[in-house]
Order: sequence, then C-alpha cells, then structure tokens
Amino acid sequence: MLVDKDTNILEDYYKRSNIKKFPTFVALLSLLFGWLLNIITLAWVHDRVPMDRAPLPDLFFSLFPEIPEAIRITEIIMLFMIVNCLVVIYLHQHRWIVARRVFFCVAVSYVFRAICITIFQVPVPSTKTFCAPQTSGGLSVVVDRVLQTFWSAGIEALRPRVLCGDLIVSGHTISLFTALHAFKYYSPKKVAVIEWLYRTLAFIAIICILLSRKHYTIDVFLGYVVATNVFRTYHSLMHSYHQNELEKNLHSQNWLTPAVVYFEKDALPPYLFSNVLQFPKVVTRLCRKDSN
Repeated sequence: MLVDKDTNILEDYYKRSNIKKFPTFVALLSLLFGWLLNIITLAWVHDRVPMDRAPLPDLFFSLFPEIPEAIRITEIIMLFMIVNCLVVIYLHQHRWIVARRVFFCVAVSYVFRAICITIFQVPVPSTKTFCAPQTSGGLSVVVDRVLQTFWSAGIEALRPRVLCGDLIVSGHTISLFTALHAFKYYSPKKVAVIEWLYRTLAFIAIICILLSRKHYTIDVFLGYVVATNVFRTYHSLMHSYHQNELEKNLHSQNWLTPAVVYFEKDALPPYLFSNVLQFPKVVTRLCRKDSN
C-alpha cells in the first residue's frame, strides 16, 4: 500500500485531475474493431488458402508427434490467464487507465495480425485439420461466416474450427502473452510472486498449440514478438510522455505515439502510479448497505 505522504499526493492529484472514462471506451472499441477485423479477414482468406498443398516443413513438427486434443489445454490456460488479467484490471485502483492501455495494446496486436493474414496465405499445418469447403468468396458468404464465427471468440471449445487461413501470427499466443505482461506489470508485488507460474503456464500453452498443429512454430514466435513489442513500446512511450521526454524516445517516430498521447493525457505519471488492488467504490457502498 501507499504510505500516508504518497496517499495525500495521490488524493491531491485526483482532486486536480479528472480521470476521463471516454478514452477507455475508445480503447475498448478499438479492441472490438481489431477482433472483428480478424474475423472478417479469416472469413475472406479461407477461400484463398492452398488446400491442395502439403504442410510446410517445421522443425517442431519433425521432432514431436501431433496431438490434436492438446489445443484444449491451451484454451483452458488462455482463458484462465485472461480472466485473471481482467480481474487485476477491474480491481486496480487505476482501473480506467490500466484498462485503456491493455485494451489498446491488444487492439494493435490484432490489427497487425489481420494484416499478416491478409497478405500471406500458407497451407494448413496438418492434414488432419478440417476446413470447410471453399467457395467463390462472395460478400454474402463472408458476412455469413462472420456472423457464425464472431461469438465464439476463436475458441474451439465453443465452436469447432471450420475456417482455415489465420496463420503467420498466432492469436492464442498474442492473448497469452498480453495477459502475462499485463499481469506482471500491474499486479502488486505480493501477487506478482506467482508470475513464474504464469510464465510456466504460457510455455505449456504454446507447446500445446504446436502439438495440436494449429499453428506453425513461426506463428507462435511472431505472436510472442508482436504482443511483447506492442506492450513494451506503448509503455516505453507512456513513460517518456509523462517525463516530458517523448521526443528523446526513438519509439516516438512510431505511429502509436499520437494514440499514446491521447490515452495518457489524464493518466497519472509513473511516480504517482501504484499497483494497489481494491474494490470499486460502488461495490463497497453496496456491501455496506447490505451489512446495515
């Protein structure tokens, strides 16, 4: 917890600064846009995947057997880590700031993934993978696929995989490592002790992705690179912005910079930002009313 002096500084800052909620909703909308863009891209790309070609050579595939059911382990771990990440965001004393940062990082990662899926199609990693019949790919077909796929959020436990082509960058890996980075960065030190458990779970999850042959090794590697670099680039720019040294940061030439400036205008500077988990005031008030 913060000491009294820091708490007073923080309270004074809050009195002088109005933390806006609208930027958080903008970040959430950007996340939904990124996810929808991925679904639309997959629905369109499916008809362009070279189904008649054998899987590409992969070092991991040559060393380990295929276990299709392993994807279930990945999705259980992924959901566990995402839920834990959302709990940390919800309970964080600066939840509106943390949420907008994490949501925007996920959005950027998924937009990048959609671009990669669009420009580069490769054969599916396994001959055992079921892919729905290809069509001419008309607008009505794409819309129908989007409507059928969107609600499942890409989780095969909710809806069996029928569309193929979302390779090159692994969406599961992006979700896993963004959740891991967010948990590590925004959890109190006492909670962050279990970071190594999360790292182990993430490692198991990506191994299971490869064992199930849902992605090539390069897909998983790029998923990690994208998620990690987007998260670190945003937070590097964020620190520089609050220190009035944004122009000194080489990342300031990145197209993310205007977005960082927008999302960080009313955010607390790092020296006032403390990772403390607490229930929102609304929940606290309701609990008090019930107790009375």
